[in-house]
Amino acid sequence: MPLELDEYDISILKSLFEDGRKSFRQVSRETGITTPTVKARFERLVNVGFIRGVQPIIDFRKIQKSATVTNLQNAITKNQPIKKIKEGIRIQLDCDFCHGIIAGSPHVIKFADYERFFCCSSCKSEYKRKYGGRIQAIIDNHVKSN
Repeated sequence: MPLELDEYDISILKSLFEDGRKSFRQVSRETGITTPTVKARFERLVNVGFIRGVQPIIDFRKIQKSATVTNLQNAITKNQPIKKIKEGIRIQLDCDFCHGIIAGSPHVIKFADYERFFCCSSCKSEYKRKYGGRIQAIIDNHVKSN
């Protein structure tokens, strides 16, 4: 008898399609399904072979063009496994506040399991001022869950 996807499975998959890095708890909050149910449903979909794996989606526009990047693009286009990613690939960062390009070393804020990157100390300060309450709530929740 085949496994039939229900509304829970579909809502979990839709949530993960938005961002496959979400925790089961985050998916639970978005879908209104309990965290243990989200975890069990996800594991069931993996165990029956419906979810075969999780792969990064690489934005090649963020990488300086080189032969290595072209080889990576070709491997992904042909659905081949990427066996070697070489050192030295440079990823362009955008400021998390003004969204401008970060030239040089970024100014960084680290909290909980997050890192935010900024082009200058002004953007970093304004981000802290604007999102200080949210940052503190994330830190508090992170401490409670660990």
